[in-house]
Amino acid sequence: MPDESRAPGELAAPDPRRAAASWSAELDGLDVTSFMVAATVQRLSAHIERAFVAVARRHQLGPGDLRILLALRRSGPRYALSPTDLFRRLLITSGAVSKQVDRLVEVGLVTRVADPDTLRGLLVRLEPAGRAIADAAMREICSDFLGLERLDPERAQRALAALGELQGLMEAASASPVAAAGAAGGDRP
Repeated sequence: MPDESRAPGELAAPDPRRAAASWSAELDGLDVTSFMVAATVQRLSAHIERAFVAVARRHQLGPGDLRILLALRRSGPRYALSPTDLFRRLLITSGAVSKQVDRLVEVGLVTRVADPDTLRGLLVRLEPAGRAIADAAMREICSDFLGLERLDPERAQRALAALGELQGLMEAASASPVAAAGAAGGDRP
């Protein structure tokens, strides 16, 4: 029976437990716990990204454009950030921020204004129409997003604690000299 939750032609992602069991069998009882955790997080990430893209499209935006609006909206009462602050908060390139801001300026959701605190500096400021979209999108995400809104507060806090622990472990490992050498191409198998 076909899975009707997927688009036609979209392949089902492999179940991390089945894939882990296969690896364990192939590599003679290897402990594949870290693989299972990573594969599960990756699978969840794909679900979240698809849902976020759908929210953005309902507002006639790309997901990167919506992320810009949300970052500006949560930035405080001025609702303005420098392009550098935006790319650091969103972990994207300055070029990507530039292109997204250009699109958002074109449709009147943000403007570029002089930064009163920095000589020759610019800020990207959220306009009322952009604020309305950011508010509507955030309300949608918090009230109807992949069933997460159905988690009771206790289960949600346990999930957040576990995810926070994973994030801390992964960020610490990424910052270690061994991880940095691997990312730079050193010591590759």
